[in-house]
Amino acid sequence: MEDIIVVFADIDTPQEENEEFIELIKACDMNIVTCFKQPLKAINFRTFIGKGKCLEIQTYLTSTKVDTIIFNQELSPLQIRNLEEIFQIPVLDRTDLILAIFEKRAVTPVARLQIESAQLKKLLPRLIGANTQLGRQSASGKNKGAGEKQLELDRRRIKARIHEVDRELKKVEAQRHTQRRARQRSRLPLVALVGYTNAGKSTIMNQLLRCSAHKEEKQVVEKDMLFATLDTSIRCIAQPHGHSFLLSDTVGFVNRLPHELIEAFHSTLEEVKYADMLLQVVDASDEEKAKHMAVTMETLREIGAGDLPMLTVFNKCDKTEYPYPHSKGHELYISAKAKDNMDALLSALNKQLFAQEHHVKLQLPYEQTAIYAALMKQACILEREDQEEGMYLDALLNEELYQKYQQYIIQLYA
Repeated sequence: MEDIIVVFADIDTPQEENEEFIELIKACDMNIVTCFKQPLKAINFRTFIGKGKCLEIQTYLTSTKVDTIIFNQELSPLQIRNLEEIFQIPVLDRTDLILAIFEKRAVTPVARLQIESAQLKKLLPRLIGANTQLGRQSASGKNKGAGEKQLELDRRRIKARIHEVDRELKKVEAQRHTQRRARQRSRLPLVALVGYTNAGKSTIMNQLLRCSAHKEEKQVVEKDMLFATLDTSIRCIAQPHGHSFLLSDTVGFVNRLPHELIEAFHSTLEEVKYADMLLQVVDASDEEKAKHMAVTMETLREIGAGDLPMLTVFNKCDKTEYPYPHSKGHELYISAKAKDNMDALLSALNKQLFAQEHHVKLQLPYEQTAIYAALMKQACILEREDQEEGMYLDALLNEELYQKYQQYIIQLYA
C-alpha cells in the first residue's frame, strides 16, 4: 500500500468536499501518513501553497518515508514540476487521484482506452512545460541538450499514442451509434440511471433485472465503493404484463469531475443524452444529498441531457427516518435492498414513462400472431381474453402503435 501525505490547500473549500477527498483516497487503496492544511487567500503561481508550508513539508520528509504527496486542488503543470523539485517525490493533484481510481476500476478494453486517453492528455502539458524550461537553458540553434532531446521524443510518442487511442475510441463511438439506431428501431423506450457515485444505481438495476419477466442473469457490478461502474450497461426490463423498456447504468458523477474524464468518456456518457427518461438515484442517507443532486444536474447539462424528463429516486431510506416506499410527485423514496420496493419503482416509472399512451381494447384474429408478438414487445398488454372470433386485448399503445393498428381498435378508454 502506498504511503502518502495529503495537502489541504483550501480556498473557501467546504469541509464536506475535504471529507469526500479522503474517501477518494481510500478508494485508491492509499495509506495517509499525515495531513497538512493551509488556508489560502491567494494562490502562489509557482507552488500553489506558500514557501513556509513548503518548507514545513520538506522538513517532515527528512524524517519520514513517504511515496507521494497529493493535493486536494487542481495544480498546473508548472506547480507540479516545482513541487516535485522541492520535495523530490511524486506530486499528484485531485484529477490525478480520480484518474488513478478509474484506472483501478477499468475492466473492459474500452474503459482502459478511455482512461489512457485522459491520463495522456493530462501528462502532455507537463512535458511541454518541462521542454520549454530546458529550452531556455540550452544553447540556441541546433545544439539541444540531452534532456531536451529526450523530452521532445517523449512528447512525440505521447502525441502519437493519444492520436492512436482517440482513433480507437472513435471506432467505439461509431459502433455505439449503430447499436443505438438498432435499439431505436426496436421502439423500446430507454431509461438511464444517473446520479452521484455510490448512490445505488447498480443495485437498482440488478433488482429490476430480478423482477424482469425475461429473468435475465446479466447482473452488473454492485459494490459499496466509489466508481464501481465505469462502462454503460444496457439491459431489457420486461414486466410481467408486457411493458418492456431498456435500462442503462453508467459511471457515477462526482463533484468537480475532471474535464479530461468527461472528454474521454464522451461516448459512454453520451448514451444518457438519448434516453427517453432519466432515473436520478440519490443516497437519502447522505447529508450532502442536495449538493450531490446539484452536481448531477450540472454534469447532465454539460453533456446535453439537462432537459430530459426525470424521476428522482431517494434510495437507502432504510438508513433514514423517511417512510418508504413513498411517492411524492416526481420523487420516490425506497430502499433498493427491499425487493417489494421494486413494485413501487416500476409503478412510478410506468406512470411517467408511458403517461402519453392510449388505453384501448383491440380485437385480433387468431391468425395475426405477428401483430400480437409485436404488441407484446412494444406495448403494455394489461389483459387478454380469448373468444371464438379472436383475441381481445386490453392494452396501452403509444401514438405510433395507436395509428398503426387503428383498424383493430374497438374501444378507446377515457
